[in-house]
Amino acid sequence: MGSVIGSFLNVVIYRMPLGLNISKPKSRCPVCETPIRTRDNLPIFAWILLRGKCRYCQSSISMRYPIVEAIVGIFFVMLYLTLVRSGGQFLPYRDPNRFSGVYQIMEGRTWDLIALDLYYSYLFIVVLAAAYIQFDRQLIPRRLLIWCFMAGIIAGVFLPELHPVPALIPVDAVSSTVLSSDNILSETRYHGSLHLGLEVQTLITMGWGLFYGAIAGILFSWPVLFQTQKPGTLIQPGTTSLLILIGLYLGWQQVISVCFLAALCLACFVIVVRKRNSESLTLPASAFLAAVLALQMLLGKYLTILPGDLGYPLYLMLTGGQIIAIPLLAGVAQYILGNRNIQHNAQDQIPFDETSTITS
Repeated sequence: MGSVIGSFLNVVIYRMPLGLNISKPKSRCPVCETPIRTRDNLPIFAWILLRGKCRYCQSSISMRYPIVEAIVGIFFVMLYLTLVRSGGQFLPYRDPNRFSGVYQIMEGRTWDLIALDLYYSYLFIVVLAAAYIQFDRQLIPRRLLIWCFMAGIIAGVFLPELHPVPALIPVDAVSSTVLSSDNILSETRYHGSLHLGLEVQTLITMGWGLFYGAIAGILFSWPVLFQTQKPGTLIQPGTTSLLILIGLYLGWQQVISVCFLAALCLACFVIVVRKRNSESLTLPASAFLAAVLALQMLLGKYLTILPGDLGYPLYLMLTGGQIIAIPLLAGVAQYILGNRNIQHNAQDQIPFDETSTITS
């Protein structure tokens, strides 16, 4: 199922930035424009069987198509295992279900986790599509962002279970190992079913997520935020919008973790490959956001800093340190890349200057 959605995502990545209809016409070869048969449109396997070539004109088919299908398919399977089948064991703050595995699914005790799985999956494929669109040096279509924003608002407001991490967590939060009668009743009410309703705590959580998502987006994008021309930059327009979406879907604690880890990975990557003549440096910053977002959704329990067991002083120090480090790491990455581009441009001009001097 994930690979099928990945196949459709390839269509979105190609057509939506060009303003084309994503449902019509049917997929076709970009060279000979022959419509692709259904059997040749099977995710991953069709590309392998065709050996990466069009059946009719034998022109090569980009390997990116099966890669996107494989990424989405693998992520969907991993998210199902770590979120639904495990009973929510890797979710931050939320107590896991008492039952796990196929048994709880058959008993209908995972509707909340299934809804959360769909909620997270939609956010991931939107961020992944945006990363590929920016890799092609195109602007992220507004309608892609608006659809994701509206879906997050509508579903998140009326389904409180989609936000397991509240915005305000007391320091003396009850540990998951201590179960009083009230906790048992609360767990029975919360786990397994969906509750359609409007809650003030959910609105606060979403509001804080939007606010901190915007703050994280500004801190992450500040090196190029006020530049009028940004061709080929590491941090491209639309990155701030992606972090706002992540804050809306995951909450403010997790968007800070995602932004910090993405900035850290970005800076380390640029430092490692700065002296290499590699196309890897053409990767946009949103690619690191997509990778870290996937990791956060799978293992959020171990990546999110919460005040429960730390106490507020240490919690504030760690969270504040992450927020301060985001613009520093993003600035370092952009500075190194800018210097590298200047040096390469200077080296490309040396042969021309020497030749012009000799002939004169």
